[in-house]
Amino acid sequence: MDFSSYPSISLKSLFPNAKILGADDILCSACDQHPDAAIQNWVFAAGLNPWAAPEKEILQAQANGAIGILTEQYMPTALPQCIVPNVQDALAKLAMELAGAPCKRILTIGVVGTHGKTSACLLIASMLKKIGKSVAYHTSLGGSTGQQTGLMAEASADALCLTEWLKQSVNEKAPAAILEITNEMLQSHAAAGIEFDVLVFTNLRRTQRCDALQARGIENAMGQLLGQLKEHGVVVCNADDARLNRWAMRSCPEAIRYGLDADSDVQGRRLKSLTGEQTMILSAGNSIAPLTSTIVGDHNARHMLCAIAVGYSLGLELYETVCGVERLQRIPGRMQRVPVESDLAVFVDAADQPDRLAVALHSISKEGTPVTCVAEVPDAATPEQLAAYGKVLERSASFVILTQSRRSLRFGQKAIWQVLDGCERPAAIQIVPNRRAAIELAIRSSRRGDAVLLAGWGADHWTNHSNKESRCDLDVATELLREFVSEEPSHAIPCPTPTLTTPALRIYRGKAG
Repeated sequence: MDFSSYPSISLKSLFPNAKILGADDILCSACDQHPDAAIQNWVFAAGLNPWAAPEKEILQAQANGAIGILTEQYMPTALPQCIVPNVQDALAKLAMELAGAPCKRILTIGVVGTHGKTSACLLIASMLKKIGKSVAYHTSLGGSTGQQTGLMAEASADALCLTEWLKQSVNEKAPAAILEITNEMLQSHAAAGIEFDVLVFTNLRRTQRCDALQARGIENAMGQLLGQLKEHGVVVCNADDARLNRWAMRSCPEAIRYGLDADSDVQGRRLKSLTGEQTMILSAGNSIAPLTSTIVGDHNARHMLCAIAVGYSLGLELYETVCGVERLQRIPGRMQRVPVESDLAVFVDAADQPDRLAVALHSISKEGTPVTCVAEVPDAATPEQLAAYGKVLERSASFVILTQSRRSLRFGQKAIWQVLDGCERPAAIQIVPNRRAAIELAIRSSRRGDAVLLAGWGADHWTNHSNKESRCDLDVATELLREFVSEEPSHAIPCPTPTLTTPALRIYRGKAG
């Protein structure tokens, strides 16, 4: 990455405990982890590519004009080398310094946790945008630099990408930047060079894809992030998560806490919950205010409290933060309601794991609403995780339709059987390979007042095996629901009764498309 417009950086001054070989000091104005970088006066960070030999990469970097290398061990090269304890941390810190230390000129907020990071980031951004008119954010659903929106933002973005994003945000005079720190970023130390004004911890609930060792690694990485807080930095955490609360009491006892159930600094109390709306009464300090949102579910209510707590930590008025949170009426692919006026409520959610699916189904069905669930068979899951997915479907949904769009029918059939292994009555579940046909079946077979959950894809696009056209759940459901609403009631397909004592296994293939 080229930051040649800034003065050269002395590695000896930046890393006083590092050992420099082959020179008294290394002065550079750029850095990169790719040996074929086309920049000048640059330093190559060696050993970050697990699929390539460092010696060969160093030779390639030298041929492309590298003047030195960052490394964790002595390397046989004529180039000057700076030996540091951790190359990933050193690269992230060097990139930030070469960019002119943008963190010192912008309010930086990091959001960490095993669940809810994206939703919390977008709600915080909505709250701050209401007050500051412009805000930068980087989430797995997209990014913004303040003036530019709808930017690609990879969950596995490296330190150089984050540095460029912050630098551009400062150039566009965004007053604040919100960063979703994904598990991939924690593992790669991508955010190691960023200094934070506020660190938000959403939860530490273990997922079905995170074993005890990985969970411990996430805790350790979160502890390292605390060392990146600015002198006046603040920690905000979810008081309703017992495991996170125990960690916070050990690591940052002065944290500002928010919650629905546990006593906290920013407290929410449920007032009313409808199929497409929920209302809470909030208290923060000596202030009380109501909040109404079309984003449903207790988990989303906590994300809203998270945004309110961030505003509280910054000394903002409660009514200002509430208005900012209420501005955001939908999050793409996160309990997003299909925008069609109908007696049938259809929601889209990216629930691709058993625990996330359970939370989504509970959000819709907790008032006794029957739910038809169109569920995509999870990808890259173990047989135990697939069985747990089936168990959640059977227990929480009134009627289940399984689809398989990520793999071909031939290779996806085994995964379908493993989902059915978790069900006591697998014959009551319909298997519809064509996802569009499955959504149509769910809409047409539901009664007035029912709800439909389209789970597993969220805002992502999918294709049917018979038709390679790229579609998303929201577009397909909107189209089909409008057709359904415009038809005569007599044309609707009567709802099947999944409570038959002797159900038969049916495979509905539907119309190709």
